[in-house]
Amino acid sequence: MISRRDAMKTMALAGLPAVSAAMQPGPAGKVKHIDIIHHSHTDIGFTDNPSMTRELQVRFLDAALEACLLNPKVRWTAEVTVTVEDWWNQAPAARRSQLVRTVQSGQMDVMALPFNQAPFMDGRQWRQALDWLPGDVRKLLNPRVAMQNDVNGFPRAGAMLLLERGINHLLMGINADMGGPPFRRPSAFQWKMPNGKTMFVWLGEHYGTAYSWFEAERWQHGQAKGATTTLRPPYAGDHLKTDEASLKKCQAHLLQKLAKLEGEGYDYPRLLISYTNQWRYDNDPPFPPLAQFVEAWNKLGLQPSLRLTTATQAVLDMEKAVAAVAPTHQGEWTDWWANGNASGPRELAASRKAKRWIDAALSPQWGPTNASIDRRVSAMLKDLCLFDEHTWGANISVQEPYSLDTIAQYTEKSLLAYKPMGQAEWLFSQRARLAAAGKPAGDYVANTAPMAFTGWVRFPGIERKPQWVEGLAARSLALLPGAPAASTEKPVLKLSAQGWPLSAQWLGMKQPLFGEGLGDLLNVFIKPPNQRSSKMFPERLSRTAAIPGPTKLEETEHTLVFTQPMAHPSLVTVLRRLEIFRKQPRATLTVRFDRKPNLAPEAIYLLMPFPTGAVLPKFSSGDAPFTPFQDQLPGSCRDYYAVDSWAQYSTPDGSWLWVTRDAPMVTVGGPHTWQRITDTPKDVNRLWSQVFDNFWHTNFVGDGHGLMEFQYELAWAPEMSAPLDWARTLLTEPLVVSQPGLKASPELMKSLFTP
Repeated sequence: MISRRDAMKTMALAGLPAVSAAMQPGPAGKVKHIDIIHHSHTDIGFTDNPSMTRELQVRFLDAALEACLLNPKVRWTAEVTVTVEDWWNQAPAARRSQLVRTVQSGQMDVMALPFNQAPFMDGRQWRQALDWLPGDVRKLLNPRVAMQNDVNGFPRAGAMLLLERGINHLLMGINADMGGPPFRRPSAFQWKMPNGKTMFVWLGEHYGTAYSWFEAERWQHGQAKGATTTLRPPYAGDHLKTDEASLKKCQAHLLQKLAKLEGEGYDYPRLLISYTNQWRYDNDPPFPPLAQFVEAWNKLGLQPSLRLTTATQAVLDMEKAVAAVAPTHQGEWTDWWANGNASGPRELAASRKAKRWIDAALSPQWGPTNASIDRRVSAMLKDLCLFDEHTWGANISVQEPYSLDTIAQYTEKSLLAYKPMGQAEWLFSQRARLAAAGKPAGDYVANTAPMAFTGWVRFPGIERKPQWVEGLAARSLALLPGAPAASTEKPVLKLSAQGWPLSAQWLGMKQPLFGEGLGDLLNVFIKPPNQRSSKMFPERLSRTAAIPGPTKLEETEHTLVFTQPMAHPSLVTVLRRLEIFRKQPRATLTVRFDRKPNLAPEAIYLLMPFPTGAVLPKFSSGDAPFTPFQDQLPGSCRDYYAVDSWAQYSTPDGSWLWVTRDAPMVTVGGPHTWQRITDTPKDVNRLWSQVFDNFWHTNFVGDGHGLMEFQYELAWAPEMSAPLDWARTLLTEPLVVSQPGLKASPELMKSLFTP
């Protein structure tokens, strides 16, 4: 199996767009100056358990501060604010003052992002993420630049919030393994937002490549498993030696690299590269001898000149040098690595449920929050942000998927979803119980959605059948109304030979709600040998569709329920269930399957077809809408997309809305596993929900198996101007609060139910 470290050696630009004329600013010329940014790349996990990673990163930051105090020529950039906050919370006042002075003097630097972020945060999470540091600490350390490494994209929602906070620069150090940057790198561009604001982006080389620009051979001491316990990081003399012969050897190697770079079209007068310690590449301590190396290089008069500097200083100076000739690009920056999250579908579903409970708990109907609620919600959101951080598993999760280390890492990751799920549900219950206190006896139902709700109200934990409600007022707490009269209405249905609905059309619709094949299951896998690598080609992939069985129909007073078993060689059982509303153009699709244990690379998709022709859907990431293919950076990922929860097709015949409860990965026009498509597919009306994917050869769950369930809502309306409100309403779960008509215990109301 290829390792991520080996893949980094060939993080090739093969397959990426060629350098366009717009990206070649002015006449060719040699690089005269190189800025080196020294930092530790933060994976919250991967090399160690997440909690251990955070402890180590705190120690690395403290070591960097000590190195700066001992040598005024040392420079250090704190890549993420989560480490800074962890360090700050442990440091005595005198040590904090030292950090502040060192940052304010320009010797150390703090970036604006909490960690390297996968594209699954909603708008509320993004606001929490950019306010990770307490306000007084943020003011003292004054982050002015954002940095994202490893991850292959960056949601425009985050960029727009950064710009709102006066942070106008972004440095990207993409790991091109199993993905790649949108343009040839290194290069700079202005990233234009929908509101017209622009962000200066340095699209740099991989975050750890500075070493390889000077040394031809890798330092091998820290490559084995267990580097934290059995091996040491490099010391002075291991590499980047400062004697004249070694320096000139490094210069010769550098000039070879620069000649190749310039031959590929790079003609900026300066270059910006990142240096991480060569112990493990990720989660590494400072390498203080780097300062001596740079000093000795410049003292010898070697060219190009070098400067060890902070990220902020480097990118500001780069902007001055190239901003006038940097091209402007606009569009969503979609992420090749987003598919890794689909390797843990259950935990992902728990995280999304937690976000919905938080929305419910913060509904305006409950009135203003207080300091206690704000603290609790902030803690939940931080856990959820950490869950959506890009590190999905251990560095040995493929080689040793059932080892204690692999299980430990993902257990810690999973808790970041399950813990806030329980906490947010309890907070919602507290707010609803407190609001119902003192009301007359009865069952009260809370609809926290922004629109009126129609559907089933359920009573979890008690033996009571679900009750149908119609038009339950938005953001209300009211007595549970009596069940409405049964309906005999139903849409016009077309059924397959097995009895599964092929379409459903209500009065007033020119086209049906969905097309043929709704809920069809298809898997994509690699033909033997089942080796994961960044050299997987489409011709090595095979597809197998599930075979449907006979359908059972159950008619309720308000819906029609179709259930159908299917058979698939990867799955023990498969069952799909479609509940079609009688009176309105709506349906709920639920698919449940039991995946067999299997380490082979596999992706599983569910088909969602719509009768919308060539119209492209609209998606949303971080509450920021975009249209795939049309409104995204040209070389960003088009194989699949991470979405908040919905896709909307708007046509002259009305608006179709698809809402996903559990699985946020979706492809357009086909299951494009490892296709690296560039053109818009023909069948853009066919969405494929990507519910499982363990193709990635590292940093993910290697063998997710067992029962998994995925649910979707489909709706149509003549016009749908607020798809987010529709989506939140379709996903809402009304809560029933039972009031006995007795005086509540003041002790319990104060100590148990008061948030």
